Amino acid sequence: MFKKWKKGAHIDPQREKVKEDIFNFKKTVEHGFPHHPSAFDYDPILKLMAIGTKTGAVKIFGAPGVEFTGVHPEVNQVLQLHFLHGQGRIVSILDDNTMRMWELTNIKDDPLGSQVLTEVGASELAGRPSMNQITVVSIRSSNDVMWVGTEGGGIYSLTLPDFNPREGGTIHQDQVMQSIPDHYKTGKALGPVEAIQEHPNNPSLILIGYSRGLVVLWNDSTQSVDKYYLNDKALESLSWHSNCQEFISAHNDGYLCTWRLESSSQH
Repeated sequence: MFKKWKKGAHIDPQREKVKEDIFNFKKTVEHGFPHHPSAFDYDPILKLMAIGTKTGAVKIFGAPGVEFTGVHPEVNQVLQLHFLHGQGRIVSILDDNTMRMWELTNIKDDPLGSQVLTEVGASELAGRPSMNQITVVSIRSSNDVMWVGTEGGGIYSLTLPDFNPREGGTIHQDQVMQSIPDHYKTGKALGPVEAIQEHPNNPSLILIGYSRGLVVLWNDSTQSVDKYYLNDKALESLSWHSNCQEFISAHNDGYLCTWRLESSSQH
């Protein structure tokens, strides 16, 4: 009437193999908005939108049905994404302080001319990680130079798409400090680089903002400071005004300030 069950039931190896074959699920495709987005950029020329995730994925969306996915070898969060406008290339900055170059490349021997997102280069800044932690990145409008601001206040100029150091392109805090009044120095560092903005009409002129509040107009041709703008509020970001004669600084207390480029005054 009742059956006595024995401990450790017999396992049929053949049956287990069949189960593995039947239930061996593998992800073959994914579609839609990615989970855990952490970075964003847009290419207005190619009309492509890129989203990076906390798990190291880069997804690019275009017209309906156009979607590319790239995954970094290691599971590192994507902190920043920067398109090289019009080139089908994008730079990713990861939380391990590495820089990666991605490119939309044609699939070999594909009669339809399909493309895939491929990592084509990688680099990292030399030196102490605590000083060279990347804080902000800006790509020149000509797509041949990338400015990399760091936690230690230095700015590195790298050629693209190979990430090679550009000769004479590094901007050290000492160079900047020489151009500002003594009363502002007070023995303190300028802090991390928070913003780098190229002038809309003159790529040789670059606005650089430091966390302590100082903003300088750097002349890349002469490797010197043309103007400086003093503020005692901690800086968050910078943006050029549409008239190209003024810019706006945003600060951590919510304060917004408009500056006249030539007069070094705010209003």
